[in-house]
Amino acid sequence: MMPSSYLTYAVFALVCLLLLTLPFVPAFREWLRPTDLAALPISPNYTSDIDHFARRLHADAVAKLGQGVATGYEDFDFVPNPSEGVDWRSATKRLISRNSLSSPSPIQSTQPLYVQGDLSGGPASAFSALYATGDIALDAESEIHDWAHAGGVLRLGRKGIALRRISAGSAIELGNETWFERLHAPSLYFGSRDAPAPAPYPRTPTEASYAQLPDVVQQTPLLFLIRGNCALPPDSIFRGSLVVTGFLTIGMGTTVVGDIKAREGVSMGYGAEVHGAVTCEKRVYVFKQARAWGPLVSESDVLIGAGAVIGLPDAQTTVSANNIIVEDGVTIHGTVWAHEVGMVKAA
Repeated sequence: MMPSSYLTYAVFALVCLLLLTLPFVPAFREWLRPTDLAALPISPNYTSDIDHFARRLHADAVAKLGQGVATGYEDFDFVPNPSEGVDWRSATKRLISRNSLSSPSPIQSTQPLYVQGDLSGGPASAFSALYATGDIALDAESEIHDWAHAGGVLRLGRKGIALRRISAGSAIELGNETWFERLHAPSLYFGSRDAPAPAPYPRTPTEASYAQLPDVVQQTPLLFLIRGNCALPPDSIFRGSLVVTGFLTIGMGTTVVGDIKAREGVSMGYGAEVHGAVTCEKRVYVFKQARAWGPLVSESDVLIGAGAVIGLPDAQTTVSANNIIVEDGVTIHGTVWAHEVGMVKAA
């Protein structure tokens, strides 16, 4: 009987060992002969790099043209020259144009398009993704569904839609009534470039001190706290940073040399300046001809008036809020991120 019992125990142990080992077999086989070597695709919603997809398409296109290192994704069709009569909607692969493209009629491509040179499209042009090594100029009511990048200037006419990622090496110009989400360029211009600029505020500032304000608490030599609302008088210069637990009003023509932070809202009056960051939990109002060196961040909404300037040409910054409305004539240097929606409003 003993040999039979040993055999039973041995079979039982072998079965148990087999059951425990089976789940690890696929992993062991993958370890011996890897099959999943390609990079995983990244959704446009889950990368913080605004030009990530533009750089990737550029690398693939350059490899296809024999001017760069192979990427393994060089599957393109070429746009004929001349391009008149091309059925853009019937394309099944990504497209490359070896020459600049210009069409008074709309160009509507459902596939990503790479252009060596400039691209000019008529009214109601539409692209899923677009890259041009030169300038991009799209007429009124054109749409960019995923992303676009121009090596030079990108212009989108009035009533355009760009609700993903737009970037440019030089500047972005958006016409009135244009909708946007994420923008990045050294200079961003909103509205009509030939619109008359509002009259500059006549500056006659005088030195002032936070210490003279009601209910102020000095935290450090250059940091002050006010519990409740605060109004900085017009035509004054304040030096240092200010934290307000209520609503902060910066008077017309007043300059703050430092950062400001408020909980209930911020209002920058006509011609006011903040030489630092503006941070707020609620709405931020930047009135006409005001300036902020940035960044300008709100957890709610940002409204920027005509002629206002955010950032500096040699010190780019960020404007970030759930909703961003900018009026005709606004200039921003750097990045704008409307987490929900942004709009260019005629002044």
